[in-house]
Amino acid sequence: MPDEQYQLLGHVAGTEVGVQPTLDGQDLIVQHNEVGHRLACLLGPGPENGQVFRRGDDLYWRIPHTQRVDRLLIELTDLFISIRYAHPNLVQLELQSDEAAP
Repeated sequence: MPDEQYQLLGHVAGTEVGVQPTLDGQDLIVQHNEVGHRLACLLGPGPENGQVFRRGDDLYWRIPHTQRVDRLLIELTDLFISIRYAHPNLVQLELQSDEAAP
């Protein structure tokens, strides 16, 4: 996989998650470990049916970003936001400014 096309999006519990463009969209790229296995099971056809490949010294799953996966991502995002806002003690809104506070 050419690294110049790979875009790291972030980490979930230390597990790398990114995207890579394809001819007709993009693939989700998930690091091959315990948390990645859970993500691959949730988003894809299952890790045993997914494409596993090596990038550098690590293994990754390739999950096609289909309409089904996109709908699932939207539903999960909405659910996670609702769960987060439902907790009375943990929700904190932070405002950030480029200017340093006096």
